Amino acid sequence: MKNVNLLFILASLCAMTSAPMLAAQDTHEHEENAEHQNHEAAGEHEEGEHEEGEQHGGHEESESAHVEISANMAEQTGIRSREAGDGTLVRTLVSYGKLTLDPDSIVHIRARFPGQIVNVNAGLGDSVEAGDRLIAVESNDSLQTYTVTAPISGTVLERNANLGGVAAEQTLFTIAPLDTLLVELKIFPGQRQQVAPGQMVRIDTGDTQIEASIRDILPQGDDSPYVIARVPIDNSDGLLAPGRLVTGHIVVERMEAPLVIERRALQSLDNSQVVFIQEGNAFEARPVELGLTDGEFVEVLSGLRAGERYVVDNSYLIKADIEKSGAEHAH
Repeated sequence: MKNVNLLFILASLCAMTSAPMLAAQDTHEHEENAEHQNHEAAGEHEEGEHEEGEQHGGHEESESAHVEISANMAEQTGIRSREAGDGTLVRTLVSYGKLTLDPDSIVHIRARFPGQIVNVNAGLGDSVEAGDRLIAVESNDSLQTYTVTAPISGTVLERNANLGGVAAEQTLFTIAPLDTLLVELKIFPGQRQQVAPGQMVRIDTGDTQIEASIRDILPQGDDSPYVIARVPIDNSDGLLAPGRLVTGHIVVERMEAPLVIERRALQSLDNSQVVFIQEGNAFEARPVELGLTDGEFVEVLSGLRAGERYVVDNSYLIKADIEKSGAEHAH
């Protein structure tokens, strides 16, 4: 009986000492599990915020890279695009000069016989056709009246004939056609080796540009440092006049390029040269790597593919719209 009581006491003591240990272990495990769950929840929250931030940043970048413009609005604001493709880059040499009359076409008219002018049919500035009557003269020798006619069609630039006056050896009329003028361009020694008859020239008058070719090159006086390249140009509309100053762009080299765009289409955006690609109503800023240029067109090395449409006219309006959208979104 004594032994039984002793065993019962020992068992009770073991139960009393082990219970707190198990409770502490359970509490520790529970705290560890709770901390681990909280840590995982916090990690998931941070990861979720990070993913959301990435998505938000991507949305921000996507918004700032392009804009939507309806076809009607693009038409109203003059936004126009064209297809990118191959082209020819033209290197030119710039020369300056002026419009003149072609001296080979100017005609000075005199009387065949001296006499009195009895009739005048043409005035200064009149346009005449070949064969038109200019004046009638009564010969001093024969007392017969004869007619002086225009040998060519053109404009009367000078008239030294008046009714009742005397026709002697003086020039009575100076006539020249104005439908063709001559451009005289100064070619200096550093340019001379690159210029020859037959080369194409783009003549810029300030109001218009005219394509023509060099007819000949004439030396000047001994003291002149330049020669003159003469270029006939069409003036059938009569809008140009002798004496006008012009600029000549003489073509000295042509280079074929697989992909070119108009240089005026380029815009600077985020420290990059970009063009705006049009796909339907969407306009996207596309950075491009550029090569050679002739001032009007520029070679594209990367960033654009042949056949894609890029904005040529009023591309700055799209740039302003993108910058405005980016600023509003950042705010």
